[in-house]
Amino acid sequence: MPSLPLGIPSDLDRYFYNREKELINLKSLLSTLNQNVANQIIITGHRGIGKSFLLKKLVQELPSNILTAYVDISKIYGIHKGVLTEESIMDNLLEEMNKAIGEESDISLKVYNAGKDILRRIRRKNYDFKEAGSILGIPIPDVTDNYEKLSKFVMEYPQKVVESSEGKINGFVIVIDEFQLIGEINSPEAFFWMFRSYTQDQDNVSYIFTGSTSSSSDIVGKINGINGAFGGRMIQFNVDNFSRDETEGYLKEKVPEIKFTDDGLERFYKCTRGYPSYINSFCNTMSTNIVYDNDRVVEEFYQKIDQIAIKWIFQWATLSKREKCIITVVIDNGPLTWGNLVDKVDFSDRTLAKYLSILKNKGIITHSDRKYKIDDHMLSAWLKYRKENDGFYPP
Repeated sequence: MPSLPLGIPSDLDRYFYNREKELINLKSLLSTLNQNVANQIIITGHRGIGKSFLLKKLVQELPSNILTAYVDISKIYGIHKGVLTEESIMDNLLEEMNKAIGEESDISLKVYNAGKDILRRIRRKNYDFKEAGSILGIPIPDVTDNYEKLSKFVMEYPQKVVESSEGKINGFVIVIDEFQLIGEINSPEAFFWMFRSYTQDQDNVSYIFTGSTSSSSDIVGKINGINGAFGGRMIQFNVDNFSRDETEGYLKEKVPEIKFTDDGLERFYKCTRGYPSYINSFCNTMSTNIVYDNDRVVEEFYQKIDQIAIKWIFQWATLSKREKCIITVVIDNGPLTWGNLVDKVDFSDRTLAKYLSILKNKGIITHSDRKYKIDDHMLSAWLKYRKENDGFYPP
């Protein structure tokens, strides 16, 4: 039985496939840091499409004179049990930046130790940064429990690190993954404007915001729409699923032992829609001593759907009753307008709006053509199958 990675593997080169163009594009955009020009980037794409894999590969291949920090908002969201705050993001951002500094021998140990000390103070709610400020030249008053001063320090920190390296470091790249969850904080618009206010004066710090969301989603509009914080100035592109031919090439290169007839391969593509995560999870259920035709692929898909949709099973377990209610109502009735949805749930308009916003930020529900619909076909397929076979949706 094949064994393809369900997450991001340690051996990135072994499983990297057909994203060379995107990788070259990103490297080119970030190479301008060597000329003191910082590009800000936003990358969108559906869950499981390979965005995080691509960015991990990018971080691995950047030159040593470019520091990189990787912040996963979904991990912060999970650790804090769905209560995301600006402070928790700043805490994690500083931790990841300082980790990158600690791995770079060309940066003063004094700077790294200062960052460690600041993190300890943050976690004790003691924001007296006078000593660190004198080291890096960041003017921070003597304050206690003041988020404004914390954010100022964290946002100025990477540029000051580059300047203090005496030419050994030319840039700092900070990846903020699953950024759509920032929509869960009290004022995401203000948070994005805060980023904009600092980046416009920094020549050596590039942020890459990436999220499991469409390029036209509300959260993308808040950061890079016409009226968003960056007002369309961020360089934006979407990571697409594999085409049918790309899927065939991936299978031949990574799992040549799995055999398909032409109609079997066509059905396999329709089941996975070229999403690398679903291709991998489906392949891991298959046998090497079978030739898969259309009917056998369909049979295997539904027999093993709990394994293929494993990421959604874990995600489903984290959702509230009201979130699950909205999802199942949309599945039962197809895409729904706001008015139709209000009529079919048993809670108030205000509550519905709240949980719809949460589901959009999680990349589960999308709103287009004035209708709400499930964003991922695999989630719909799994839930429909479970209801058909069990008589009810998973609790």
